[in-house]
Parts: sequence; C-alpha cells; structure tokens
Amino acid sequence: MDKLNEKIFKISKATRSDYEEYLVYLYFGAGPDYLQKTVDRAYRDFNRTLHEMSSLPSKDALREEAQKELRQILDDLRQNRVVNCQSEFDGWHRTACQRIIAFYDRYGYHRMHVGQAQKWINMTFKYIFVLGENRVPGFGDWYQYCHVPFDNILLKRLADRYGFPKFGCSWSRIDDYDEYLSRQEWIRKRFSSVPLDVEFQLWLKKSL
Repeated sequence: MDKLNEKIFKISKATRSDYEEYLVYLYFGAGPDYLQKTVDRAYRDFNRTLHEMSSLPSKDALREEAQKELRQILDDLRQNRVVNCQSEFDGWHRTACQRIIAFYDRYGYHRMHVGQAQKWINMTFKYIFVLGENRVPGFGDWYQYCHVPFDNILLKRLADRYGFPKFGCSWSRIDDYDEYLSRQEWIRKRFSSVPLDVEFQLWLKKSL
C-alpha cells in the first residue's frame, strides 16, 4: 500500500472490501442474485451482434426469456453436477450453445450463431469467477475446464503473438461448433495455463 492509500485508510471508515463492493455495484448492479447479474452483463457483451433483432415485435420478451433460459442452463449444471472432466464439459457446452440457438429460433430469430452463444456462455463464466465464490457459489470445480470467450481483441492478440489459426469469418458468425472447439483445443495445447488464465493474462497484456 502506498503512502497516499495509507493516509486515506487512517481517516476513512471504508474498508478495501467496501471499495471492491462499490466497483462490483457499478459494473453489475446491486445483489443479491449475482448469477443473474452475470448473465445480464454478459448479454451486453454480444447483443450488438444480434442484427435485425429490432424488427421483432417480441424482442424485449425474447431478451428476458433468453436470459432466463441461460440462467436455467447454469442452475442445472450447478445443481446436478454431471460434469467431471474436460470432455464432459465440452459436451455440456455444445448442448448449451445448441439450446440457446434453438431458443432464439423458436421465437422467430433465425440468425443466432455458435459464435454469439459461446460469447454469452463464456463471458458469463468469466464474470462468475471474477465475482468469486462468496457472491456466486458452486461453480469453482469447472474453472479449469471453461472455454476462452472469443472476440476480436482476444483473437487478434492470439494470432499476432502466438500464430493462432484464424477463423474464416468474424467471431459472432462462427456456425461450425467443431471448428470452434478445435480452436479451444489449440489453446489448451499451446499454453501450460488453464484457458481462462490465458485469457485474463492476454487482456492484462502480460506475457505467457
């Protein structure tokens, strides 16, 4: 702690935990349902890619119901605990993406892609672990298996620094789950750290 911080905490009744809670509030909003807040926040990380959504008369209901669907998918994982290894997590993740795409399709939105579904699911997991076990309990066992959220910034850094094989389209338009999974497997083989550690380090512009 530097001298300025030492001075602040001598005269302030606020704790470092209070300041952390303030940052959480600014980014996610007030609790107590932080799992839902991670789903909501992650939605904002990809919803700009949902082209022509505004033309749907049910767009607001679709957004709300889709968020409930992903919340249910995650609750089922946490409660049933059927995933115990990487291959099982990958199978769960594939099914989760398919469920989200099928859900949008039933509402008449036929332009939901694997790329968008992976971003929503993977960012939700990232936020779950950022918030920590006290706020969002029950997911820690799967940290080691989680996928990297693909987006323009991360893909460019992986390609420029490590020769990552590029997709033939933008991340939001990836439609071949096997191609998507092959890139996740490339990351697992290329780095000794678990994938989400790799992703955090790349965003912080640290060496791997």
